[in-house]
Amino acid sequence: MKRNLFVFFTVALSFLFVISCEKIDTTDIGDDLIPAVDNVHTFDTILEVISDNFLLPDSTRVLNSEAHAWGVIENDPEFGKTKGDFYFSLTPSRYGTHPFPQKDSTLIIDSVVLALAYVGAFGDTSTSLQRMSVFEIDYDANFKDSVIGYPINTVIPYDPTVLGSKLVDFTTLDDSVKDVRKRDTLRLKNQLRIQLDKNLANRFLAYDTSNAYKNDSTFRTLFKGLAIRVDEAGSPGKNALAYFLPSGVNTKLIFYYRVQSSTSSAIVDTVSTEFAFYQFNFANANVLSRTPANNYLTYLNNGNTNDDKVYIQSSPGSYATLRIPNLNTLSNRIIHRAELLVESISNDPLEKFGKPGTLFLDAIDTANKRIITIPYDFTYGNDFETIFGGPIKYNKYNFNLSRYVQSIVTRHENDYNLRLYAPFRTNSTEVRGGVSITPSPPGENSGFPINSPLAYGRVILAGGSYADQTKKIRLRIIYSKI
Repeated sequence: MKRNLFVFFTVALSFLFVISCEKIDTTDIGDDLIPAVDNVHTFDTILEVISDNFLLPDSTRVLNSEAHAWGVIENDPEFGKTKGDFYFSLTPSRYGTHPFPQKDSTLIIDSVVLALAYVGAFGDTSTSLQRMSVFEIDYDANFKDSVIGYPINTVIPYDPTVLGSKLVDFTTLDDSVKDVRKRDTLRLKNQLRIQLDKNLANRFLAYDTSNAYKNDSTFRTLFKGLAIRVDEAGSPGKNALAYFLPSGVNTKLIFYYRVQSSTSSAIVDTVSTEFAFYQFNFANANVLSRTPANNYLTYLNNGNTNDDKVYIQSSPGSYATLRIPNLNTLSNRIIHRAELLVESISNDPLEKFGKPGTLFLDAIDTANKRIITIPYDFTYGNDFETIFGGPIKYNKYNFNLSRYVQSIVTRHENDYNLRLYAPFRTNSTEVRGGVSITPSPPGENSGFPINSPLAYGRVILAGGSYADQTKKIRLRIIYSKI
């Protein structure tokens, strides 16, 4: 009740002070009307922010319905190396029946093709030529269905025998390809196709309904799935990541074969059988690693506690701590707007390495050894990107911290160190009404989605000690005196 009265008093007082209102010219967050700064009734002030770069330990998981990153960025001129491989299962559409017609016929395998649904890329695709190699996941690997996916640092053993490989030209990944079946020739767009060893098909042909095709569990004992890895030594241009969707309709293992009559040498038909990534047996993992180098590594190791530049790399990547040393010394006042202003200074004119679409800001609750969302200003239950901020706009990322700052200057609540980063997902705990709330399912295990796909985007920001005062990270407060 007291809090409601305070809010009412705040709104009423603001209205009496200023009849003609306008938005702050620096903000794009929300649609609140902010009193004009007249330095009589309404004032503004800028608080310094201290920023420091850190490496972010990351156990991000990629769900089976999400794009998987593959490839190598050998040497991002600012951030260093990124490498991604992925693993997934492919199975028949049903069990209890043989997927290949066998009765009274002889099958002649023509080819086996792995088709992958391509959904995008990140990096310098114009100079990327990388070799994709396909392996079989090891029989003894603990690789099974997982609704929440596997952590990106999971080690999954595989058989070293190469089933097939292809030199992938990233500039042609979205070109159409031919799929010839019987008398029809289909042209499929956004599909990468790799021819595999026929022995794989012969193995599946030899299985029957008493073993592999009896049910899903027995099939998995004989075939765990495929490992899609990048052959770094065989890749002349390693400057980008490609993204593929295991659950996409264009992803499948296709067996092309001819059916020969058992009574003659005549070919009865030319057909195909497909294995795919079906919903009853999802098993997938995207394994991705970063190796910091160049300017980013320099800033990680420089020993400064207030960096003039902040290096943010999307998950698995980096973060910066932000401290606002004078915030808890402010006298009580009415906060109309408190906004953290963050500006990109990335120097990439061709945008080969694009920026994250959204940055996220949360708080480090050291006393309780946890990360929490910004009190009062953030909630998972609303359109927080519009109300709280974070998406890039006009080369800036801004955050509305008005209620959080009000709680500090009026009720002397905790003034936390903040964390700025570009997560694939976040698991920050929201504390609402004294109750701790984690993101809604599947957030309890995998997190709340912020940026997609994995490892897409990186940005250099003007830090707290950046020389240009108009660009450096700072907290601007619009307020009225009490």
